[in-house]
Amino acid sequence: MLFTRIFYMGVCICWLLPTATVADVGISPGVSRITDSTTSTTTSSTTGADKIDPALPAFIKQVWAESPAVQGAQAAIEAAQARRDGAGRPLHNPSLGLDAERTNINTGTIGLTQTLDWSDKQGALVTIAKQEQQAIQAAFQEVRRSTALEALTALVDFSTAREMQKLAKHRMQLMQTLVDTATQRQAAGDMQALDVILAQVAYSEALMTQAEAESTLSEAEAALQAVSGLMQSASPSSPQWPSLPSALALPSAQQTESTTFETLPKLAMLRSRMEVARARVNLAQKAGRSDPTLGIRAGREDSETLLGLSLEIPLFVRNSFKAEARAASHEAVAEEQVYRDAWRRARAYFAGALARYQNTSRAWSVWLAGGQQALREQMSLLDQLWQVGELSVTDYLIQAKQNIDTQEAATRLLGEARQAHFAWLAASNQVEHWLGLAQHDIETNSGESK
Repeated sequence: MLFTRIFYMGVCICWLLPTATVADVGISPGVSRITDSTTSTTTSSTTGADKIDPALPAFIKQVWAESPAVQGAQAAIEAAQARRDGAGRPLHNPSLGLDAERTNINTGTIGLTQTLDWSDKQGALVTIAKQEQQAIQAAFQEVRRSTALEALTALVDFSTAREMQKLAKHRMQLMQTLVDTATQRQAAGDMQALDVILAQVAYSEALMTQAEAESTLSEAEAALQAVSGLMQSASPSSPQWPSLPSALALPSAQQTESTTFETLPKLAMLRSRMEVARARVNLAQKAGRSDPTLGIRAGREDSETLLGLSLEIPLFVRNSFKAEARAASHEAVAEEQVYRDAWRRARAYFAGALARYQNTSRAWSVWLAGGQQALREQMSLLDQLWQVGELSVTDYLIQAKQNIDTQEAATRLLGEARQAHFAWLAASNQVEHWLGLAQHDIETNSGESK
């Protein structure tokens, strides 16, 4: 019996060695073949180049089209443009006056008055409207960026949950085949009842794991539908959710510069708000300056012709408007501090997102380089030893569970690498560039206060 086992093991090892480099190792019918969706990448995956599914940019554009937040931000841009157009119109309209008096002497006059914008308040209002429009344009870009990031994050969660569900299904099938094989061997007198019971317990655990994975997948898809506003039909001909790249390129030296995050729409928005606050200080100061009103009138008094000029100058004796100017000045300081705080947080978030992405992507590259092939070889050899009777049910369960657990860990690692990739793209304002979508031009102000 010992020589027979040695002979079978030698045959198995010799059969395995020539096929160890094949991507999909064949498994005998005794146990179902292992399928790891996380290892389905080609050799080019290790080059580090992003290969984006063409459906992914179209998906994000559709998400933007369906997003109420994006549509609301677009409406806010139109409103800001209307306010800017209004600010460019003259501040004061002329006034027409008529006066008639019938006594012993009949008198009738007509007059026209015009208040002059002597201190150029209109210029200050135009500056405010322009900066507000820039802030709202930046806010629109921020909404687009955050909406795309939220959709991509939900897509990663769904993709990870789908792969975990496939692994759970494979585990269940593997354990079911194990129970069938153990039952057959028990009937032949080659296996004890305790081993069959152990296989049945493992199968029950696999069923519970599959049910949990199915629930997680349903929750992830519901979250993706809520974020995107899109519903995927169960029909085979209906479009499916876009796939995500499994090969993620490490950022270049230019992309990792510490100033990349300064192009974030949120910082551009806060810079514009800071400039708006400064322009309001200028407007508040001009509010304390007099705008004279000139008037001209003409008429008749009996047979006499009347012609007159008038000049009115407000006297700031009861209210000098200095309190409003001080308030506007303090508000400008507050907006500057808000910008400085956001700048520091954006810089820290950029550095943290970059480090996280570099760590997870390197770990995933190591897995692609050697881990997945070793996993295939382990499962193939494990199956061969089980078929020739060299493994007990306990030993087989331990190693099969360890193999599938490793696949699940690799699936979670890929999900974390994708999440870190998208977080870094968001932190460096490169989401739209990575997707190949044109980004609207944003007028930005230099933020010297940091």
